[in-house]
Amino acid sequence: MAEAGKFSLEIKRFIKVSRDRVYTAWTDPAQLKKWFGPENVKTRNLITDVRVGGQFRWDLTDPEGKELTISGEYRDLLPGKKVAFTWKLEEDEDWKNHSSIVTVEFFDCEGGTELRLTHEKLPNEASRDDHTQGWNSVLDKLEKFLGR
Repeated sequence: MAEAGKFSLEIKRFIKVSRDRVYTAWTDPAQLKKWFGPENVKTRNLITDVRVGGQFRWDLTDPEGKELTISGEYRDLLPGKKVAFTWKLEEDEDWKNHSSIVTVEFFDCEGGTELRLTHEKLPNEASRDDHTQGWNSVLDKLEKFLGR
């Protein structure tokens, strides 16, 4: 079995809007509340203090009806370029004494923005696979939100 924290994922997405619009969708709490979370997950509450050192807390209900909380801290904010934050699933044995890091980077591309999301230091392979599916769904919702 691989050592905990060795698992990571990377997803790239092309979004047909400006880099600044994509960045703002990730950093404006009012916009985040409209799109954040996978399609099959219900957000009960999303609290974000978007500044370096600021905290976030996402209370959700998963597809099986289980209530979960994900929390973290914003580590890096480069306007129009990057958002990075820690990510921890509360009250889950795999995440006990463990925190992962999500980095979302934005690059100018012809006709829009290339978004690159990396999620590093996941506790195990199952978590990586679940998060890959979850983040792809999150990005689908982001594209729909920005394409209104």
